[in-house]
Amino acid sequence: MSHLIDLNRTKGFRKSVTMKPELATIEKLLVSKENVWRTYVVRWKLADAMPYAVAAKPAPQLGEKEEQAQAARAKAELERLKKEYRVGDDAEALRRFKAEYDATTAELERQAQQSSNLRFVEMPPLTLDDQLDFKVSTLPNGVPMVGSTFENMTSATVGIALRLEGAPEDQLVYLSMLPALLTQTGVIKDGKPISFEEMTELQRKEILALDSYFSTDFKFNRAELAVRGSGNDLGESQRALEWMKLVLRSPDWRPENLARIRDVVDQTLSGLRNRMQSAEENWVNDPADAFWRQDNPLLLTTSSFLTRAHNVHRLRWMLKDAGSEADREAISTFLSNLAGAGAKAKRDELKILLGAMQGKSELIKQIPASLLPYGEEFTRLARDAGAIAVDAAKDLEQLLADIPDATLPSDWEYLARQIRHDLLIPPPEVLAKLNAVRQSLLRTGGARLFFIGSPASRTGLEPGVGALVAGLEQKPLQPAKYASSKLVESRLRGRIGEKESPLYVGLINPNTQGGVFLNSAPSVSYLEADNREAILDYLASRLYAGGGAHGIFIKTWGAGLAYSNGFRGSPATGRMGYYAERTPELPQTLSFVINELKKAKPDPGLVEYAIAGAFGAFRSASPYEVRGESMANDIADGLTPDVIRRFRQSILALRQDQKLVDELFKRMAVVYARILPGLGVKAGDVEGGIYYVIGPEKQLSAYEEYLKTVEDPSVRLHRIYPRDYWMPLKF
Repeated sequence: MSHLIDLNRTKGFRKSVTMKPELATIEKLLVSKENVWRTYVVRWKLADAMPYAVAAKPAPQLGEKEEQAQAARAKAELERLKKEYRVGDDAEALRRFKAEYDATTAELERQAQQSSNLRFVEMPPLTLDDQLDFKVSTLPNGVPMVGSTFENMTSATVGIALRLEGAPEDQLVYLSMLPALLTQTGVIKDGKPISFEEMTELQRKEILALDSYFSTDFKFNRAELAVRGSGNDLGESQRALEWMKLVLRSPDWRPENLARIRDVVDQTLSGLRNRMQSAEENWVNDPADAFWRQDNPLLLTTSSFLTRAHNVHRLRWMLKDAGSEADREAISTFLSNLAGAGAKAKRDELKILLGAMQGKSELIKQIPASLLPYGEEFTRLARDAGAIAVDAAKDLEQLLADIPDATLPSDWEYLARQIRHDLLIPPPEVLAKLNAVRQSLLRTGGARLFFIGSPASRTGLEPGVGALVAGLEQKPLQPAKYASSKLVESRLRGRIGEKESPLYVGLINPNTQGGVFLNSAPSVSYLEADNREAILDYLASRLYAGGGAHGIFIKTWGAGLAYSNGFRGSPATGRMGYYAERTPELPQTLSFVINELKKAKPDPGLVEYAIAGAFGAFRSASPYEVRGESMANDIADGLTPDVIRRFRQSILALRQDQKLVDELFKRMAVVYARILPGLGVKAGDVEGGIYYVIGPEKQLSAYEEYLKTVEDPSVRLHRIYPRDYWMPLKF
């Protein structure tokens, strides 16, 4: 959309879709010796206004003001209703308003009712990308490649994915930010270091893009390191392959480049730590998915930002220089002693100590007596050791938000000991281990490639692809053995002293007023084309999903009880779910959804709607690169087009069943009850069910009371915290 807006701003009737004239003008300005900025600063009037900066800082009192303002608005609205209905009783005014609201809702629903005459298309797409021209081939050394060709493409993309199962569990800490370390630290080319700045400038001139990332699938336990390069033409694409080889084989991880490596680590850590500060839709699925696959350390290492944040935090301290022998000894002793502070003070008192260590002079006199020895020991540290202690104080202060009061003493002790342990590892040893992990991934076993471009580009890139693969060691993948325990549950049980697995969990998020639902349960997968019962349940779960006027999404949104919300589910993941974010009160939203479903009546038109929803996943309109890489990922997971086709044909066969309407509506309540506590099915009876919410303590407390009324008075909503996702150092 933004590109179309930019095109609209260009003059003339005929416009270049690629904006070639505009880009040529910009290139001309950039290569000229003239300082064009003087002209444009004046033209854009950038120097006419006084510069200013904007900063944001937390203010807990704003939450209280917001609650007070909300209560005032509710009171004012109630007074307005009493005046409108000419009554003096609050309850009577609300009763009349509800009756009026319900009558209006009923009329809107009548007008929006799905016509039973509407039918889904007779010949829907039977795969996720019917038009894609792709071919699976095997390179000379046995590495598979999925090539997707488009006759009209001038650009080309090549990617390589390397399975990560070979990394031992005690080395997973080095994996969590491997993609950034490969592409953002510079490279060694022909024995000469090329800095990240030079590398960026060269890539800007030579290629279209170079990326590295983790490619994962939670259903199939796939975790890979992917590197992808692309060019606007054959020449650029060939150079992109060269850059791919450089970052995979020769990243600049020398001790001489530690300054840049540390910068990348700090930037990555900052981004991970700030994830929960952003809008809910940007991050809430991550911890819920991680809770689902908490039995897979590799997926947590690569895909859970809460797990990755602790791993990167550890890597940051491993790469820090502990200084001279005297400084090492001093900071080691200080951190060893500091580990005991958590058992001698409360959270606020520890914050005072940490603030004083960071130079906040107004806090020095407020240090409680129990913590004075630590403050005094800090002041005796030499300059360099003191600077390290300040960094430790900053980290400890930030990490306090991830820790509950119940485990504050033990978690504080762990963090102080962990920082000390990792700090005392010489950075060259850490770089050597990073390199060893990287090199262990460069093998033919577990490697695969994908290509997207024209047939001519594929032919032209064959030598470069061959050279890329030739650099891999001819060796099979040897999966490492990982602990099979569930990380989050085990850390939770260790915290609360219980042996049973929790049924209901809530991630504490003090940064918001609202709550989030992320409930899910097993459903049908693409691999179950012959499982008629599971497919019928899946179709039943689609009846009130999606964006239809009758659906839960529109009704909940219209009632102001959630923003993004509704029933989810995909045969790709083999799970169904209920999602709702920004709920004013968790039990209120859930009760509304349940009541709407209870009022639902069988409607033949909704069966066609459900079938249409089952065919809603397709990629034929996506960019070429997305289509090609997604097909390669599907094939790696065993989801070939034939598998998808068989599944969708099974749905079309059920469509002919004259009793399908009755069958789906008979199942609907039972199916939805698996993900909606209070609709009739007990959570303990749903094998593989996950009942996960996110919110502040106020939201979780209200939800826990609701669960006690609809499930059992003994039900508990177990609070979990970011620290429960840490993969702790084993001393």
